[in-house]
Order: sequence, then structure tokens, then C-alpha cells
Amino acid sequence: MPNTLKSIPVLEYTQPGGFFYSCVLPAADIVFRLDVRRRSTDPEFGIQRDENLRRVAEIGEYASGTSAVFPTPIIVSVRSENVRIQDGSLHFETERGSVGHVLDGQHRVLGLKTLSAEEIATFQLLVVFVFDIDVYSEATIFTTINGNQKQVSKSLMYDLFALNPGRSVEKTCHEIAKSLHDDPTSPFAGRIKMLGTKVGPAETLSQAAFVDQLSRQVRDAKGSLHKFYSSGEDWAIRKIMANCFSAIDEARSNFNDFSEDYFYRTTGFGGVVQALGQLVNQGEDKGDISRGFFLRVMEQFFSLREPPPEGVGNSAMLQIKTRLLTAASRL
Repeated sequence: MPNTLKSIPVLEYTQPGGFFYSCVLPAADIVFRLDVRRRSTDPEFGIQRDENLRRVAEIGEYASGTSAVFPTPIIVSVRSENVRIQDGSLHFETERGSVGHVLDGQHRVLGLKTLSAEEIATFQLLVVFVFDIDVYSEATIFTTINGNQKQVSKSLMYDLFALNPGRSVEKTCHEIAKSLHDDPTSPFAGRIKMLGTKVGPAETLSQAAFVDQLSRQVRDAKGSLHKFYSSGEDWAIRKIMANCFSAIDEARSNFNDFSEDYFYRTTGFGGVVQALGQLVNQGEDKGDISRGFFLRVMEQFFSLREPPPEGVGNSAMLQIKTRLLTAASRL
């Protein structure tokens, strides 16, 4: 649907993080000119979660009612070649085509698109534009707005840390998770639900659970994994994870007390990773943190013939951790 407006009054306001431009637009003149860049289909520039079709339908149904209101702004990232500010007014450079993409409000936009021409004509929208920012800044705005909302997958939040051009614990842990998931020789191959969405039948561990547990160990300045991170040896952390869990797979195959995927679910995985720092310390004391060291620990662990802890959550994780450290102490 072409935009027929040539000049729109705009209010500029500033915050420590940047400049913003707000204006009121007829919904019909803007929603059809906005793109949605999804993280799942555009890993380089996408920041949005996947479309929730049920939510779109619910918003569309609500918007068709006589008392519908959308008082909060749609936030849009634009480029100066498509939109410009001049003399206190906003100008679209063309009458057709995309003018930018949604940073916040994608489901409202998609819901409004389902309306008839007569229905959408009854709406004006408050729209806030940000100009010429990079994808990491876009991701920062997105996560700041949505970080405490249940609708946003925590795995997506962690995935967005990868857009940080600098270095962070979350980015390191995200990259380790992705590398182990994508590597066909890794014990985690095809087992991690990247972006929190299950794609394959073997994906039993969410990216959020992986990053949550590993990042705590990496961030602990007193822990053995932190020193590898501090020295830029992220590869060593990845290698330790691969050594440890491939040893679990081999040792577990000789005992049937634990299911095949127990340690690739939140409780089992968390228990192992919570013990990992101390296990590495013990291995380093022996001059060995190879797969062979972890295999000896895991064989001792499974030889105890204790069944999986009852329940889930941190209590069960702590039981796994305690058993692992007990097994290691007997070597």
C-alpha cells in the first residue's frame, strides 16, 4: 500500500544511548512498509523472534473491534537514504517499498496487516524511528525492551549476544554452544535447541540452559574455566566440554541407570557443569584434563550404581555434582 504523506511533523528527543524521532502516522501508511528481520532466517542481521501466528490472529481480532487501542509506539530502524528529517518534519524518500524494519511491535504490525482497508483506516499509530544504527545497537534496544517479558525466548536473548562486536562471557558461551551443536563429531551434535526452538528430535537441551550453566562457571573468577576465558583460550573451554561429555557417553553405555539423554537435559547437564570447575582443578593437579581423565571419573561415577536423583531443578543438579566430585576423589 503506497504512502501518500510527504511531510510528517516529528518530535526529536535524546537519551544517553542515542536520538529518537516520534510521530503519528496512519496505520495504513506505515505497517505495509515495514520489514521484520528474524533471527532464525537472517542470522547476520535478524533480531526478531519467530512469528506467533496465534498472537497475530488474536491481535487482528482485537483490532477489528470498536474499542481497540494501541497506545504504545512501534519502534523502527531506518536508513537515511529511505527516510530523512528536515525542518522538524519526517519525509519518506519514496512512496512505495520498505522504509525500515521493526525493532519492537512486530505482532501489532502483523495483526494490523490482517485488517480490511476500512478497519485499518480507523487507526493512527505512534511510531518511533531510530536512524543508521548497527545491528548490535538494534539488538541492544530489542533486549532492553523485551528482556523481562515471558514472550521472548531466553535462548534468543543469548543468541543476540553474538552480535556484540566485543568480547563477553555470554558471547563466548553462545559460540561454544553453537560450535558444539554444529560439529558432527561433538557429543552435543544436534542436541541443543538453538534459539530455544526444537528443530530435530535429539534436541533436548535449550541454548539458554547451556549458556546459563556454563557462563556461571566461566564468570567465576576463582574457577578454573575463568582463567581460560581471561587468556582468550575459549577453544580450551570448548575442548573440556567435549572431553567431559564424550566421556559421559562412553562410560554410561556400560551402565543403564541413566537414560541416553539424561545429561543432555537441564538437570543432568547442570549437575555436570556445576562440578566441572572442580573436576578441572583436580585434573590439573594430576597434570591431566584429557578425555581419558574425564573417562576415569565417569566410570567411577557410574560404577556407584546410584539411580538418577528424584525430581528436577537445582536440588537434583547438586546431587549429580556431589556424586561426580566423590567419584573424582576416589581416583
